[in-house]
Amino acid sequence: MRSWTKKIVAGVIAVTSICAGATFWALQQSQFVPEFYTAASNKGSTSTVEASRRLQAEVQQLRSDAAKIGSWRAAFSDEQINAWLIEELPQKFPRLAALGAREPRIVIEDDRVLAAVRYKHGRIDTVISCEFVVVLTEEPNLLAFRVENLRAGSLPLPLSKFLTGITKEAARGDIDIRWDLTDSGPIALVNIPSEDPRYDISPVVVASVMTYNGAVLLSGYTGEASKTAFRPRGPVHQFVSYRPRRQTIDQPASFSTSSRPDSSTIR
Repeated sequence: MRSWTKKIVAGVIAVTSICAGATFWALQQSQFVPEFYTAASNKGSTSTVEASRRLQAEVQQLRSDAAKIGSWRAAFSDEQINAWLIEELPQKFPRLAALGAREPRIVIEDDRVLAAVRYKHGRIDTVISCEFVVVLTEEPNLLAFRVENLRAGSLPLPLSKFLTGITKEAARGDIDIRWDLTDSGPIALVNIPSEDPRYDISPVVVASVMTYNGAVLLSGYTGEASKTAFRPRGPVHQFVSYRPRRQTIDQPASFSTSSRPDSSTIR
């Protein structure tokens, strides 16, 4: 009887030790901070206020250009976007801070964007990070975001567990997100309105979205002819589970790498 008791006690101690070790390991892993996040946080702009204002001025210029019939284009650097996140995000989206999200940063690389935010809630203090690729889809103004390597510290997080929460939070900010469930994981589909009462002229159609050399590049067209002549530039995501409202192109689609623009168009 004593031998059985000893074995049970030994088993409990072993399991407890394993759990304690796993918990400690998980805690350590959750404290990992991605190198790009540290670099982006330390880099900063000499004047985040000025950089944020430049971004808002360029956004206003884009609105003005897109309000005229014809083509338009714009470029926004990750430095400007981070400055805006520092200066404007807490005031414009206070709910994020209330949920524990602070100090978001992005780094734009060739063909992908690295993003991270510090998350503090109770005893939890970690950096949530991911990388994503954004491409056009077969449906005008419906952008596809392929999110990869979602992590808390260095611990992988299953994106599929957060789809409902992401959709609800986006809706609070008047952002329409749908999901395309593919074999490689869920793809976020974000709709950019082509027609809106605030537009002077519509529709406004996005023709290309590219990330390159620290900036995101946008181009498109405004006017009735733009929607019927929609031919996306660069890679196109082919829908799997999502059914588009209207098929607009019949060309092959994929997440393949597109040709890069000349760097002189960025800065």
